[in-house]
Amino acid sequence: MSPRRENCQTSTRRANKKVAGVRSAGGSRRAHTYQYQHFIPRFVLRRFQVGILKSRIERYKEFQRIGVDPEYVLYYDVATGSLDTRLIGKVYGVLGIYQDAASIIKDLHQALPQSTLTLKRRFLELLQKFLFLMHYRNESRSRRAFEVDRPENAKARQWIERGMKAEGIQSAADMWRRILRYHLDSLHSDLMREAEKVVEKRGEEGHQEMHIPPVTYRTYVDDYFLSIWEAAPGEEFILTHNAFGLSEGSAGSCPALHRLFVLSPRIAAVLCNVRLRPDAKRYTRPGSLESSLLSVNPAPPAPIYAGREDSIWLFAHQRSS
Repeated sequence: MSPRRENCQTSTRRANKKVAGVRSAGGSRRAHTYQYQHFIPRFVLRRFQVGILKSRIERYKEFQRIGVDPEYVLYYDVATGSLDTRLIGKVYGVLGIYQDAASIIKDLHQALPQSTLTLKRRFLELLQKFLFLMHYRNESRSRRAFEVDRPENAKARQWIERGMKAEGIQSAADMWRRILRYHLDSLHSDLMREAEKVVEKRGEEGHQEMHIPPVTYRTYVDDYFLSIWEAAPGEEFILTHNAFGLSEGSAGSCPALHRLFVLSPRIAAVLCNVRLRPDAKRYTRPGSLESSLLSVNPAPPAPIYAGREDSIWLFAHQRSS
């Protein structure tokens, strides 16, 4: 085994944390493992490390000796007003952020032969939130979303400046991280309720307050429907730096007709603007929609109402090339 391979396996082993257990068919107990996912990368946190910065080999040897990564940063807890030293591996992250989404994406692939997948509404909401977070985390968003001098942020400038002042935030990147944490910590239902409060308080103008986090989220969910596209036979989807949340097409004030998320060479999840629903597209003025994908006619999910829990039927036997 090469050192590189060994280090990769060790990193994975260190990242895993046991949080629950289930009985296997044979009666033995099998532990589920969830990964601790950093929303501030380790290589950034290491710049704030307390003590001497160690190389990867030195960190590995230390881990083998004491069982934990010898990397610490000073961590200020705003809620308690305390400053203490914590392991880099246990700060600025969330446990199992991808776990449920990974299970849903696995189900999507297993459903390919049938071209149909039924999701309970809560799992659809989880998938929608996962896609939103992946788009929100991309490089361009982290660099530009809260820069007060950008012309695109003119309407949001006062809100950004007030927020940074209230939170004691010094940079646009820190403001982005603060809002990212807000989305991570909030349930789908909470975000939708908070957005409704903004609209009730500000009237019609509330719908235009796109810089306010819950309104951003609600618009992302309400203005788009989810469609699952399968690559044509002999073709594949490819990964690029912006393959998660790539915006395509436009229509008037609409910033994107499609938001594409490549999930594998076979599958892409596509958020389609409501203007592309068959019942709306039928009455659209010719030439008002600009897109390279207008020849694809996405089928909106079909709701199934059974008892007290709603479900959503995806794919609808459509394979988009």
